[in-house]
Amino acid sequence: MKTVFRRTTLAILLGTIVAGPFLSAQVLDRPVAIVRLTATVNIGQRELRRQVELLERQLGRELSLDNRREVLEAQIGNVLLSQAAARDNIRVTEEEIQQAINVQKQSLGRPVGDTEFRRIVQDQMGMTWDEYVEQITDRLVQERYILARAERDFGEIPEPTTREIRQVYEENAQQFTNPAMVRFDHIFFDLRNRSTEDQRSARQQADDFARRITRGTTTFDELLRGSLDDASYAGGDFGYILRGDPQAIQRLGADFVNAVFDMEDGDVSEVLESSVGLHIVRISDRRSPRLLDLNDPLLPGESITVRQQIRAYILNQRQQEVFQRAVESVLDELMSEAEITRFEDNLNW
Repeated sequence: MKTVFRRTTLAILLGTIVAGPFLSAQVLDRPVAIVRLTATVNIGQRELRRQVELLERQLGRELSLDNRREVLEAQIGNVLLSQAAARDNIRVTEEEIQQAINVQKQSLGRPVGDTEFRRIVQDQMGMTWDEYVEQITDRLVQERYILARAERDFGEIPEPTTREIRQVYEENAQQFTNPAMVRFDHIFFDLRNRSTEDQRSARQQADDFARRITRGTTTFDELLRGSLDDASYAGGDFGYILRGDPQAIQRLGADFVNAVFDMEDGDVSEVLESSVGLHIVRISDRRSPRLLDLNDPLLPGESITVRQQIRAYILNQRQQEVFQRAVESVLDELMSEAEITRFEDNLNW
């Protein structure tokens, strides 16, 4: 149910993409609309074309004249909401802006560093980083304004019933599975940022530990306890890793992950090398793939159950519906209050 329950960023205004940072009409730029709620703004053809071309690249097709009108209406709505939010002194914090950026990074489905994410913003979204941050800020401010206007409606969203939760579960039961997973304790020698001599010494110590365990002159548990007083290595519970987890493979390396999954419950390994160091591994729990029941946790050790996840999904769907109705209601009110002139002829180019 990964796709069904994926957390998304907030709803897109008027069913189109969120309009990018608005640029005032420049000299020789034909106006496509003039909007005034608290201030006069000219929406120029150049900016509208930029948004249309971006959408066309994303959709892989040419937009019709009606589609261009929809993009224009989204930009008009963007201007009206920004001016209304400013009029009501709506603000967001830097922490909230960074949190929204992090959500978008996570939505890519793989770990992405700041430099790579900025390149994605430039190449795929067609805007500078400053423009992107401005867009995120504007969107958060507009959403807060709409949420404030529809606060009572959000308070009246009904709680999902047991029947509704069970229906979603049964319709998507095959998606509620745990993959194969292993949990292990390990004796760990970190090789990162260490000199060649220090790495050689760590390898000798790890090999010595492995031989002593094999010969029975010491035990795995004794070495784990020894890590509390010996700074040369660490020991403890690593936790679970999932079969095929791209983050685990990227962090530890495919060879290490595969070696761990080749072991049985209770097995103790020889020295294994990962992307970060050397490990002597003991499997403490091994689980085969299985279908989850409603009251099962999503993953071992987690407190959130399948039932709670489905409840959150249903509530999120209802919140999105309320939010979309609120957007339409607020925009209808603002458009009746504002002065708007559209230049239909300039939608042709």
